Amino acid sequence: MNVHAHEPPDPVGIRVDRLTSGQVDAVLTDVFVHGRRCRVLDEAAADVPPGPQWLLAELGDGRITGACPEDRWRRSDQPPTAHLSAPPPDPDTDRWRILEVLVFAPHAQVRLGEGAASGWIGVDTPGDPPPWLRPRDRSFLLLGWAGSEPRRAPETDAPISITREPSGTQAVLPVAWTDFSGRLRALSRPDRTALESTGTWLTVREYWAADPTTGAVGVAFHRLTGMCAGTKPTGPEFDVGTGDRIEER
Repeated sequence: MNVHAHEPPDPVGIRVDRLTSGQVDAVLTDVFVHGRRCRVLDEAAADVPPGPQWLLAELGDGRITGACPEDRWRRSDQPPTAHLSAPPPDPDTDRWRILEVLVFAPHAQVRLGEGAASGWIGVDTPGDPPPWLRPRDRSFLLLGWAGSEPRRAPETDAPISITREPSGTQAVLPVAWTDFSGRLRALSRPDRTALESTGTWLTVREYWAADPTTGAVGVAFHRLTGMCAGTKPTGPEFDVGTGDRIEER
């Protein structure tokens, strides 16, 4: 009898490690106290060139978002968007406000759980798995209407947008906003046309696993990889006339 039959198979292409209490402290201090790059995220893959980092923090009294294109964070709790954001948590006195903190980059993601009592980091691993187990990149359209002139926080190099829903709800997103639109794009075959979408996107990477007993394959893990604006960064595309999936890009 297999006593481990209840455990899900490990996802392919990523390593997930539990953070030490010291690493959890370092994440909170870097991001919320000093406003500098999350070193835990950078150190997780020292062979990967430093890239942008993003922040999504859910707190009991609101949300904090942010972008760190280079060395310093531009967070939503800073002027001129502080009135639309929760204040930053103090690692020494009010961790109880934290529901979840996600700090992510193209190559890795840190997740702190409720109260920052524990945390994990997922880092891409090298290898060439079979096609049916290769991680898959996806992109999801961010809804929201930024008005006729999408606003951007002044006097900062970090992109940031204030979006509004018809209900009046506002949100601060760490990305330069682009409204959704589409155009027809000609393909190599003259009888086929694709719809090319433009907008503001959240990108996600899915990791797959195969059940060792049944061989069944499914998504076993996913993480956020970034935010961007412009042409949809990932497929699939579909033929406008037939609805068939288009493999070429």
